[in-house]
Amino acid sequence: MEKDNHPPHSYYPILMAGFVTVLLCSNLIGPAKVCQIEIPFHIPLIGTILIFGAGNIFFPLSYIFGDILTEVYGYAKARKVIWVGFAAMIFATVMVQIIIFLPPDNTESFNSTLQPALVTVFGTTWRVVIGSIIAFWVGDFINAYIMAKLKILTRGRHLWTRTITSTFFGQAADSLIFYPV
Repeated sequence: MEKDNHPPHSYYPILMAGFVTVLLCSNLIGPAKVCQIEIPFHIPLIGTILIFGAGNIFFPLSYIFGDILTEVYGYAKARKVIWVGFAAMIFATVMVQIIIFLPPDNTESFNSTLQPALVTVFGTTWRVVIGSIIAFWVGDFINAYIMAKLKILTRGRHLWTRTITSTFFGQAADSLIFYPV
């Protein structure tokens, strides 16, 4: 068996790229589609029909990336990745708004269909991103903070307990902020 000679720090850029990708896709592509799934059982307060934005399927992966980053690289490095994610979302939002507001070439026949579709799909991106940044800022920092503190309290043991607990509180804070915004 070949030994892996890559030090853990060499995976940091890969984890950062994964985190930013999940964050961008969840917040830019995901909200464009609302899904409705009928489930075969009743959930209190919800019923038998789940309605959700498609981004909700993948967004929890950002918390997993956050947990890995905090666990392996520490709270400070995890915070840096969060800030990079925010910068990427803001840049993507500005880019989307510029693309939407640039006048389409009316001689291209597909633009008559494409322009309204772009406005429909990406027109509210700025609202989603503002709500997401506020909610994620609070939720992910809570997640990373709890993860780091629990690591100290448990002396590095009970990883599953730490990840589940920190993700629960981070996601709860995120959802409580994002949906009203």
